[in-house]
Amino acid sequence: MTEQESLEDRLRRAIEAYHESALAYAAVTLGLPDMLAAGPLTAEQLAGALGLSAPHVRRFLRGLCTLGICEERADATFALAPGGRCLTSDSPSGLAAKIQIVVGQYWRPWAELASTLQTGVPAFDQVFGRNVSDWRREHAQQGTLFASYLAKETKADTEAVLAALGVSESDKVVEINAADAALLGDIPAGGDLYLLKGVLQTYDDDGAAVILRKCRAAMAEGARLVIVERLMPESAADDPAAIMLDLHMMTITGGRARSLAEIEALLTDAGFTPAQATPIRSCLTLVAAKP
Repeated sequence: MTEQESLEDRLRRAIEAYHESALAYAAVTLGLPDMLAAGPLTAEQLAGALGLSAPHVRRFLRGLCTLGICEERADATFALAPGGRCLTSDSPSGLAAKIQIVVGQYWRPWAELASTLQTGVPAFDQVFGRNVSDWRREHAQQGTLFASYLAKETKADTEAVLAALGVSESDKVVEINAADAALLGDIPAGGDLYLLKGVLQTYDDDGAAVILRKCRAAMAEGARLVIVERLMPESAADDPAAIMLDLHMMTITGGRARSLAEIEALLTDAGFTPAQATPIRSCLTLVAAKP
């Protein structure tokens, strides 16, 4: 296979992946993984419990079998495959929440990405008629889903950050995450460490500057500020995931991923002295600063 053929094959698979995402999304929103986790059921039993069309449910379940989510048995029942357990509501993977967020909140804006290029306004705002923070507040279930998913995603990284910084149990840590950022009023004073993980990237430069200035106003001279972000690379090929993160912020929140120099410039303007930058796991970088 030539390099061009390989590229075309990869793009073809990426384009056609919507089938699999849509199947997984429908399964989770209907609660099928949880129902099948209790034991095998026929299509007729599932359809009766959910008020659906049995012939269509059977065809749908066979589609889930092709993804390794379900198993079709000789007795006409369908069982949850081992791989499908990652989509149950109690799975530590968080994939059930992620598929609901991605399809329910991100698909339509990304489909309208061209509108952002035309107007400079996040496609989310244009699709849903309000910015993502306001929309999540108005749709409490979706907002709670996002906040819960974000909390699970950040827990492990937060523990790694605190360990890297040598934070003691007596230190008061003020942690601000992306779900809270839009609601920020006055930031609590008296903290020893102020932690912003994945927050600045959700804002444009003006919004990021406001958050940093609020942190600076709340901090005593001996306190520390730590920013954890995925940095923009010099070349797109150096970190494609960072490029996609930047595009996602452009499309959904109006924010952006930044280079280390850009973050340091924001810190300086807000009254901080950047101290160090340390790579940590998950391709993230810890940027420490002091007043």
